[in-house]
Amino acid sequence: MKLNILKNKRSLIVIALFVMMLIKSESINAQRFGHFTPHAVMPRPIPVRPVPVPVRPVPVPVRPIPPHPYPYHPYPYPRPLPPPFHPYPVPYPYIYHPFVPYVWGPTWYPVGFFLTTLTATAIIVSVENDKYNYDDGVYYVKESSGYKVVPAPIGATISELPKGYTTIVISGTSYYYYGGAYYVKASSKYKVVTAPVGAVVTHLPEGAEEKTIDGQKYMIYDNVYYQPIAKDGQDSYIVVQGK
Repeated sequence: MKLNILKNKRSLIVIALFVMMLIKSESINAQRFGHFTPHAVMPRPIPVRPVPVPVRPVPVPVRPIPPHPYPYHPYPYPRPLPPPFHPYPVPYPYIYHPFVPYVWGPTWYPVGFFLTTLTATAIIVSVENDKYNYDDGVYYVKESSGYKVVPAPIGATISELPKGYTTIVISGTSYYYYGGAYYVKASSKYKVVTAPVGAVVTHLPEGAEEKTIDGQKYMIYDNVYYQPIAKDGQDSYIVVQGK
């Protein structure tokens, strides 16, 4: 009886081992051929959206505009703007003729001309708080490397008129014209004055500009308007508006 029970237990153990071997061999074959038991479906992770961080605007500093490397400096300092054009009536009709600049001799230079040195005859002329160098009808301003020609400053006085001047009489007053400048006698000297309306000259210096107004061409020099005319058969210019 006891022997039979032992045999039955052994049989059960052998059967259990055989079943376990079968189960293990099936799992090994499943791994070998890619046959797996489907796993439970995992839930997808919920995407986390980043919280926007408010960006504060950074103020941009305003850059100052740098000065122009070549500022405009008219002569004299500062030079007044020309007045509005209102021509005064003149006794001569308008007659256009081409402009030809005139030179008053070898020692005369146009406005803007530059010299490194002046002659020994040059003198210093003071007008209010400004100083000019004068030499034979030409006015200069001192610069770092020389002297530059400028228009005759109003109010400057000289003791002697330059050679080659022209006398113009208007309303009983004698004016002396040279190089685009007008002088009147003041005691024993001669003083630079504004161009008198009605003065007729035969020559204008280099630097005069032509401008068309109401269909007519005028010449402008040192803020003075000249109308082209013909006087005694000669091409001339008459002052129709002074500065």
